[in-house]
Order: sequence, then C-alpha cells, then structure tokens
Amino acid sequence: MMNSNPYPLVSVIIPAYNAQEFISQTIDSILAQTYSNIEIIVVDDGSVDRTSQIVHGYRDRVRYYYQNNSGGCAVPRNVGIKNSFGELLCFNDADDLMVPDRLEMQVNFLLRHPAVGLVFSDYRNFSDKKNFLNTHFETCPNLQRYLNGENEIIIDNACPYLARENFGIASSFLMRRILLLKEPSFDPSLKSSEDFNFYYRLARHTSVGVINKVGMMRRLHTFNMSSNTEKMMSECIRSYRLLLESEPDSQARYFLRRFIACFWSNLSYYNTEHGRYKIALQQERKALYANFSMTRLYLFFKGSTRIILMKLGFYKPRLS
Repeated sequence: MMNSNPYPLVSVIIPAYNAQEFISQTIDSILAQTYSNIEIIVVDDGSVDRTSQIVHGYRDRVRYYYQNNSGGCAVPRNVGIKNSFGELLCFNDADDLMVPDRLEMQVNFLLRHPAVGLVFSDYRNFSDKKNFLNTHFETCPNLQRYLNGENEIIIDNACPYLARENFGIASSFLMRRILLLKEPSFDPSLKSSEDFNFYYRLARHTSVGVINKVGMMRRLHTFNMSSNTEKMMSECIRSYRLLLESEPDSQARYFLRRFIACFWSNLSYYNTEHGRYKIALQQERKALYANFSMTRLYLFFKGSTRIILMKLGFYKPRLS
C-alpha cells in the first residue's frame, strides 16, 4: 500500500543509557511535535535501570532496541540508523527536549531547499537549577556576523565555519538519508565529540542550512557525558585530529589545528588544578606543537610559568 502522506517520514533516533529519570520527558516532547509523520526509535545501550520498562510503556508509538553497553552514543545511533525507515533522520539525546515546532521548521526548510542536505537550528542549555540566558547561537559571534539578523541562511562550504565555531550538537540537526551514501555512520571508536565528527563529515558533501530559532533544549546534569571534562577534551582532540587528517581545505585545517591546541591547553589547565604538573607541562608543549604561532608561544610560556609556580608552592591548586 502506497504512503498517502505527502510529507517525508522523519526517524528520530534516541540513544539511551540509564535514562529513567528523563527519557519520558524526552519522548513526550517528540510526540508533541507539530510535525506528525515521525517514527521514534530508542536504542538502549545496556541500561540497568527502568529505561526499558518506561519505553515499553509507550507501546507501538516507540520502537525499542537493546544492546550491550558500548560506552558511548555512536554505536547506538548507528543501530538506530540501520533500523530506521525515514527519508529524513535526526538524533535526540535521552535527556534533551524538542521545542514543539522543531521538526516542522526543519522539514519545511529542507522541502524549500532541495540542494541542502543538513539543517541546524539553535538550542538553549538548561538544568534543574537554571535556564541559561543566551542561546547557543548567541554565543557564536562569527555565526552571528554571517547570519546578519536573518532568520535562516544557507552555507555552501560549511566546514571552515564549523571548524572555526561549532554551532551544532547531535540533537540540533536534521539530515537527508541520502547523505548516508557518503558518510554511513558515526565513528564507533569515538566516545565523545562523535556528533561533531559526523556532521562535519556530512557537511563536506552538501550545503548546510542554519535556522536562527531555538529548536531544542539541552539538559545539563551531573551524569551526562558532557560533564566528564577530561574525557570529553581528550576525545575532542582525537575527533578533530581524525578530521584534520582528511581535510583538504586550508582554512578549515587552520581552525581545526587551533581547536586542537586549545583542547590541549585546557587539558593542561585541568591537570594543573589537580596537581598533575608533569602531565600539564607535556600538554602545554602539545598545544604549542599543534598550532605554532606567536600567540600560542606566548600562551605556552604563560601556562608553563603558572605550572612551575604552582609546583613550587607559590599557588595552590583548587582541586587535589
């Protein structure tokens, strides 16, 4: 029987691990979308809490798959892709919330712009204690200059823009399935920054749309992966290095190297605060080698001096 719905099916893929506290709110926000031609797929990455029971309570409105724990979001997202049927795909973390018209505005954008294969909307961070004042796009000055007050834009060569200023996350973009012919999956070896790595690779093959409107709310809490600072930065370095190895655009390569240097410098600061001075000095050197410049050389001497002074006892680390 032919599908009589003129609007494309959107597959919403949710990787979940011990998500009992938030997953019902997430699913409810997706079911409340003004765009109704959707399928919801939850891939349980080895949860040991009540995630399975909660998801099964939605019966035929949600498809559920279970797998042994993979240690990250890449593998469950890939399982979701393989079991999806939508012409369009999006990914929503198990603790993030969709704004009611998020899918409608992104689908309409792709319908109006057939040459665009990937579209991002803005998002706002929130937690149980506060709603953050600024949206993510408002913290991206280069994107703001490019938007120049417009409600939406199309970027034909988006990789230099993404390399300079990451304006997306996994839960903020919608993509065409046909792009999987070029980039079929998230990198399963990455345990963090796998989302940036994936949509950066997608952007090499298509124009990218940007909608200057909040489409989702990203929840910040103690147990999400973004809170593990050291692990996140280490994986970001690896993710950006993998992209750098295959990036032909000189401008994008420059910005990727600059971010790699920043991540090394941030790791150095983190380890200095934890009293791991030898490791911190090594990481300052890696920051310098990653993107040598006079500015980076100044930051190297400034950071190294701070580490030495703390080691000699002139300053005390905040953490031990």
